[in-house]
Amino acid sequence: MLIEQGKRLLSVMGYAYSLMPMNFPDDESWINRYGIVSELGIDLLTPVATSAGRYRFMPGPEFSPRLYRGQNKFYPRCRPSIFRGMSDVDALYWVAKSIELSAVMDRHPATSDLMAYQIEGLDFALSIEAIAQHYQYPTQLLDFSRSRDVAMFFATCVSDQAGDAFSPLQSGVAVLYTVNLRELILQRGGQSSFLPLGLEPLPRPEAQRALALRLGRGENLNDMPWVQHQKLEITPTLSRHYFEMFDGGKKLFPDNPFDGHIAALRTNRTLPLQALEFGIEQGLLPAHPEGVTGARNALKAAGYTVEYRAIDIDESVMQAAADEWAVRKLDYFSRIRIRGVADHMVIE
Repeated sequence: MLIEQGKRLLSVMGYAYSLMPMNFPDDESWINRYGIVSELGIDLLTPVATSAGRYRFMPGPEFSPRLYRGQNKFYPRCRPSIFRGMSDVDALYWVAKSIELSAVMDRHPATSDLMAYQIEGLDFALSIEAIAQHYQYPTQLLDFSRSRDVAMFFATCVSDQAGDAFSPLQSGVAVLYTVNLRELILQRGGQSSFLPLGLEPLPRPEAQRALALRLGRGENLNDMPWVQHQKLEITPTLSRHYFEMFDGGKKLFPDNPFDGHIAALRTNRTLPLQALEFGIEQGLLPAHPEGVTGARNALKAAGYTVEYRAIDIDESVMQAAADEWAVRKLDYFSRIRIRGVADHMVIE
């Protein structure tokens, strides 16, 4: 009898070697070059070990060698939103707001279920930064998708200022980035900068088959060796095609009972004092020479309100979230496919 020795969950680096080569023309493949079989027509979620004791979900297609990113316009310096002309005080505010968001997400019923879902002894690595990114918080992340169609939607459709509604562009020159996922993982997959977003408590990242990459202040996506881009002429026919494919964006931004609460937090220019205190104490925020008081005064001078207040969520929102998750939960967990690996086999 064959006995597996050293069985464990597939790592991000191991996942890279399961991908098809870049010269394989299709993103969907039911089998890879090693004979490993996947399932077509199902949005699978593959857990991968991302760090010691932690895992995250990789969105499908499982063996696709590519990631995509679409933009309405080409920018010579393509950087995360938190580095786009933002002051240090503004950046401090938004990182602290993500800490506030973390406290909110601790209350979502999906969070406790995911945090309790162990795979091969590993715990789910919740990423508040990923959730913040998908709710228009400035972060150090750039979004990508396993789906070319999703990227083309963002390349040919534009959102309003609030980010709540999209419309198809009638003209212009868009840009489509194509990433060699294997090379990206091999170069950065062992670092915390690479972030699979296959499943989060809120449904937006999964609906967009999203992944994200954390870039540093001086880094530019256009300089990365694992990415290529092409410019596309936008026509009414092209943009309307992708606009209708995703129902005007509704399929990519599915409603969730927490949406309104998060939107209100994002726009209120108010920060709970305890989020600032916790961030500085834990080293999540840069230390100020005058401590919390100095950081608070700097934020207030920039027009932000910093006050002690409870992080409460209306009971009706909590009940609606519980009801929504009860419906969504079965579908999410039914699409998880675990790829185990072993160091070697022995015969007994």
